[in-house]
Amino acid sequence: MLRRRTILAVAGLFLLVHVGVLISFGTASPGPFVSDLIQLILGGLLIFSSIQASRRSEGLARSFWRLTATAYAFWFIAQGLSVYYDLFRSFADLPWISNLLFSFWFAPLAMAMFLDPEYEAGGLDPLVALDFAQAIIVCVAAYLYFFYLPKTEAGSQLAHSVWAPYFIGYTFVAASFLLRAVFSSSSVVRALFGRFGALLTLSGITDAMYYYGPGRNLKTGAWFDLLWSALIFLPLAFAESWKQQEDAPESSAQVLPPAKHLYTQMSYLLYPLLVLIMSVRIARDRLGLAATVVFLSFVCSSARLLVTQNRLVRVQEALRREASRDSLTGLWNRKVILETLDRELLRAGRHRETVGLIMADVDHFKAVNDSRGHTAGDLVLRIIASEIASGVRPYDSVGRYGGEEFLIVAPDCNLQQTWELAERIRNCVSSCTIVAGGSAVSVSLSLGIAVGTAAVGSEPLLQAADAALYQAKNAGRNRVEPSLGRAASASQNSSPATPGESKFWL
Repeated sequence: MLRRRTILAVAGLFLLVHVGVLISFGTASPGPFVSDLIQLILGGLLIFSSIQASRRSEGLARSFWRLTATAYAFWFIAQGLSVYYDLFRSFADLPWISNLLFSFWFAPLAMAMFLDPEYEAGGLDPLVALDFAQAIIVCVAAYLYFFYLPKTEAGSQLAHSVWAPYFIGYTFVAASFLLRAVFSSSSVVRALFGRFGALLTLSGITDAMYYYGPGRNLKTGAWFDLLWSALIFLPLAFAESWKQQEDAPESSAQVLPPAKHLYTQMSYLLYPLLVLIMSVRIARDRLGLAATVVFLSFVCSSARLLVTQNRLVRVQEALRREASRDSLTGLWNRKVILETLDRELLRAGRHRETVGLIMADVDHFKAVNDSRGHTAGDLVLRIIASEIASGVRPYDSVGRYGGEEFLIVAPDCNLQQTWELAERIRNCVSSCTIVAGGSAVSVSLSLGIAVGTAAVGSEPLLQAADAALYQAKNAGRNRVEPSLGRAASASQNSSPATPGESKFWL
């Protein structure tokens, strides 16, 4: 906090010195040089403050301040070229280069509109990289449109014919910032885009005053320089006063009203739109250049669309998995496993086959939750689910039916084959050793089996398997019972686990 106040105090002191220089020297030597030098120092302080603000931030705010530092680095280079030209008056191309950077320093900052908070985790987002490439193309098109093709009295100034389009584009950027601030539900986004939207608006008004109003024809060192210095001091004050706010990030999970979502998506069209508008004018004199610029912009836009589409497909796959899988065990959920049963019964009816159904329940699972806690109980349930899945055939389907109950659909199985499959599953689970809290947890399954066809239907088949499961529990648990009343029991005095048994520590 002390360092921030010190930087603000130093910046304020330079503003006061600037006022004194303008009053004392004005446009006479060394007034212009000192005026430009003071603005250069203020710009350096602003870049430093923006970098520090990014380090104090996370997510979207961090990327925003990095883009701010990049934008003002462009401005800093332009100002440095102006100071150099004031000293040596060499390299005739320096004025138009610095004026180009002065005119489009905000291009990197405008990329903040493309930031997607869902992917702002500190790494380089491919979308941001593509948008940066698009910004470079905009700068190339702007050079051709504003400096190379128009005829102007001074090669370093904008031609009168392009002043109006320049201010329209500038207004579009400022309005986009303000719209995002207005329609955002995030206080972080409102603070950043609201402040810098207002700053860009003031900067555009100042530029208009310089080209059209009282600043026209004024030389460096005149009173108008103080306005430029104030426009540097304001974002510096924003950066030094910035504190990362606790805020839920904007994300695609938030349901935005259609109008707000439309305004957010429209910002991505800004750079391609600017390139297209400028290329129409460029094509009148340099058709090949215009075609090249439009093609490169098209490549960036298409790549961005492909990246966005890929992310959309991944999100859809994740949602589909979430909708079909049990969140705890990773098995099919109740809805999907019942749909699978219906589908297999229909298929079995076409091929005149039978479908085996196994309903399994973990024995004394409540005791595990009561003695070890629900966290340990969840881990035990995951292990059991994994063991069940490992014991079935590749084309069998396993789902969590509810609580600690599981359903296994076994296509093309008669009663004997279903019984053997259930026994294999029971052995897999009963032979595994789970250690939780330093002591072993014994787990076993009671299983009921039933076999049916399409003519029987899923509901009677489920009822038969459920009745068989209760028979297994009433007969002593850790056993398989068929729906016909015949049991395949596991001896309570069975031999200990084989050397290949599974073992788990929790």
